[in-house]
Amino acid sequence: MLNDVLLETFSKFLRQQYGSSLIIKGKPGAGKTTFALELLDSLRKTSPSYYITTRFSNDPLAERFPWLGEVSAGSKSRNRNVDTLSDAFRENLERLERMIEEGKVSRNLGNVGSQGIVLNIEEILPELESLYSFVSHNVNSKPVVVVDSIEALAEKYDLDPEILFQVIQKDLVEKSGANILMIMEQDREIALDYYADGVVRMGYDYFNNFIIRTVTIEKLRGVSIGSSPIYLYSLDSGHFQSFKREQIVYPAQRMKKIVKAEDRQFEVSLGMPEFAKLYPNATDKLPLGSVVMIHRQTQSNVVDQYVNLFKNNVIKHSITNGRGILDVTSSNYESSRILVGTMDPDFLKHYITAEKAEKSSPFVINIGGKNMIEDFPREVIDYYMTNSKKPYVYVFSTDFLKFIYGDSFAGDFATIINAIRPTGIVVIVADDEEYRKLYHYSSFTVHINDINGYVTLNSDSASMYIGSVTYDEEKWPGIRLSFVA
Repeated sequence: MLNDVLLETFSKFLRQQYGSSLIIKGKPGAGKTTFALELLDSLRKTSPSYYITTRFSNDPLAERFPWLGEVSAGSKSRNRNVDTLSDAFRENLERLERMIEEGKVSRNLGNVGSQGIVLNIEEILPELESLYSFVSHNVNSKPVVVVDSIEALAEKYDLDPEILFQVIQKDLVEKSGANILMIMEQDREIALDYYADGVVRMGYDYFNNFIIRTVTIEKLRGVSIGSSPIYLYSLDSGHFQSFKREQIVYPAQRMKKIVKAEDRQFEVSLGMPEFAKLYPNATDKLPLGSVVMIHRQTQSNVVDQYVNLFKNNVIKHSITNGRGILDVTSSNYESSRILVGTMDPDFLKHYITAEKAEKSSPFVINIGGKNMIEDFPREVIDYYMTNSKKPYVYVFSTDFLKFIYGDSFAGDFATIINAIRPTGIVVIVADDEEYRKLYHYSSFTVHINDINGYVTLNSDSASMYIGSVTYDEEKWPGIRLSFVA
């Protein structure tokens, strides 16, 4: 599974010439095991793989990872004759064995060393012996091992996790060249972080009553982690999926493709099927007269980019169908520059903007800025839309209206909404303060936020989605919504 940007980064880390140790830490429920097994899955076809766990049962994991039985400790394919252990470096394991025999390391066995009893490491630490056996038989093939978890394994045998970690690190990673992924059931900074070649911390917090999962790369020797080492991820359907921050790029050439015209008179398509995930009726086609509110809960550049991407897709879909658009938004969501560079001029005759300027243009409504109702009389709008089909789409942003008409614009704006909505749908981009004043006019609201440079969207309290960029065959960008779980 190498279609995940984060898994690709860690796969690169583990494919270096030398062996590496990776600590995967975080509180219970963060998805550490799922992440480790997804990573193991991406490597197991090219590298011998092994999974050691102290779990009572792997049945739930086996349902999601059917191959797990082939690489787990105790499987028939992994049982080895310990007499053949000649390749693996065992210096520190043997030292641990002597310390246990001498009673210098507690193993809950009483004064074992003082009784002079010689112990067999295979009998007292079978998982560890199994691990060494596996590495010894694959020592020249860069084996990959997941230990789940290092604390549980240490606790089972009453050992210090740090001692156990260092034994594995020195023998199997540094001397044998194996890659060892060690899961730890804590998310705080620990002494072992210093010794490990890589450290990744997984966790989750609550944001507006939704669980937001973050994975932070704290160290990754030999691999660049970039300037943004924090990623959002999901465990939807029990599988790890990380998300990357992407630049939105519009096509360099003008689009001339004629789309199949829509003849619907009583509903308006947004042109973005993905938004059906947000709409209660599971469609991106809204009834005539709908008021769509895009609520900017967070103000940031990345939110502005996605608001503009949403708006540009609605505009593109409408004007290529010959339907009229009235764009009354601020320069933060500028569409005209992008449309001029990407749309055939014949499409642009359906795109009308409003500006506080004296321009002689058939596509610009000049507004005075004193009275909103006087600036947008119904007959003026109809005049500019003469060459376009209904239903229309009207797009406003509250920051622009507030800048032009002052804080008291809401009353006149409500009058405008009621006058124009019978001929189409109204889209309102609203900041938090203005949203609270106008939300009762909305028939459908999308809340949009910025979390660590990622955009999240939700329309109710049940489901949240992470936005990412997708491109069609003409390289036009759109929005993909991935469920946050």
